[in-house]
Amino acid sequence: MKTANFIAFQSPQFAALSEDQLRKLHMGALEVLRRTGVRFHHQGALEMLEKAGAFISDGNLVKFPARLVEDAIASVPERVVMCDRDGEPAMYLEDQNVYFGTGSDCLNLLDPETGEHRKFTQQDLIDAYHLCDALPNIHFVMSVGIPEDVDPALTYDVQMALMLEHTKKPLVFVTDDLASCRRAIEMAAAVAGGYEPLREQQHILLYSEPSSPLQQSETAVDKLLLMAEYELPVVHSPGPLMGGTAPITMAGGLVMSLAEILSGLVVHQMTNPGAPFVFGAGLHHMDMKSTQICYGGPEFQLTKAAVAELGRWYGMPTWGYAGCSDAKVMDEQAASEAMLSVLMAKLTGANLIHDVGYMESGLTTSLEMIVLTDELVAMTSSLVNGIEVSDETLMLDELHEVGPGGHFLDSDATMERFQDFWYPDLMSRAIRETWVDRGSTTLGERLNEKVKRIIREYEAEPLAPEKKEGIWEVLERAGA
Repeated sequence: MKTANFIAFQSPQFAALSEDQLRKLHMGALEVLRRTGVRFHHQGALEMLEKAGAFISDGNLVKFPARLVEDAIASVPERVVMCDRDGEPAMYLEDQNVYFGTGSDCLNLLDPETGEHRKFTQQDLIDAYHLCDALPNIHFVMSVGIPEDVDPALTYDVQMALMLEHTKKPLVFVTDDLASCRRAIEMAAAVAGGYEPLREQQHILLYSEPSSPLQQSETAVDKLLLMAEYELPVVHSPGPLMGGTAPITMAGGLVMSLAEILSGLVVHQMTNPGAPFVFGAGLHHMDMKSTQICYGGPEFQLTKAAVAELGRWYGMPTWGYAGCSDAKVMDEQAASEAMLSVLMAKLTGANLIHDVGYMESGLTTSLEMIVLTDELVAMTSSLVNGIEVSDETLMLDELHEVGPGGHFLDSDATMERFQDFWYPDLMSRAIRETWVDRGSTTLGERLNEKVKRIIREYEAEPLAPEKKEGIWEVLERAGA
């Protein structure tokens, strides 16, 4: 009997929480917001909240009726489409689409030429942005590092200007206050052709944080409300340490993080209902032996998974972490932690995955780690594609034609499909003799050589002169 035509496809996934657990965490956050409250160090937000029916005591302690939180959740759009510098759609932040990008503001760089652990320069940032622009599986760019050769008052302005000039990819930016956030938006508008095209293209997204535990600073709320006014996407992501600035349990840390995210979301949506908001939190634990945060710990992988699931449960785009390590150099520890984090990011399906290239728990950047992650993303993409089971892929006619004892090396199907499998760029599958003939290089050496080759040879698409001039006019005014 002939089989009926069908296609069965299941992508591998990972779930940390049940429906009941998701609901309990949400109810726990609502109780924290009702009973304990969040301190808002922002007069404008306090006035908005009081007018809306929140309870204000002790000057700035805000307690939230559940309806304010539920109304805010209901008004957030489920998707954000981010475009590249030219206005072409580049990232669809919805469902379980996963995109990877760098981190921001590392203090130190592992120099790819000398191996030296040193401070960043502006040229290092340009090299990093060109590297990211060249790598197909690095989908967006954050600022990477803090340049030492810049007036500290202009650090974030220079980062933004260099990102806009030296990569076409969507940008996630950071700023230190309301004024620098305004300037970043103004620079991006100069490139987009105005504020209205920028709002349409969504080329930039702001990263901001509450102040754990349970506080919203004046500068963070300033920036949060500004992005809402311009209808540009923002992630307001707590970064607490369990055992330090959060309860020691993962459930307690998640409840606190939810309260911080949702309290920020309320004032964001009050400012402009329907403004784009990305749901995220970086809930680490403190290693009590070293007093450091843990990027490579299995617990961080679980809290990342939980945050992604909670964000989807609320119907919002989501934020995550991968390609980062607690290792000090690009070694075996770095590679194993990067692999675990990339695989978990793919399996849990957060939309925007940042901190690619982070080493030393976020204090140092390795360009080799960025290149390794690009390779790992390609590898894990094949894994999460799953197995297609259909009349065509069952190969029943092929099996019948070849029969017992035959081979499939020269079949048409083999020639048509062998490239469906993933083939590495940097990881070696060659026999030992071939590997020796090619120089007996380690993966670390091949990563370093690719970094140096891209920096040496890659030419980013130049920004139109009038747009570049618009960016640097904003920077000059800031300096003045």
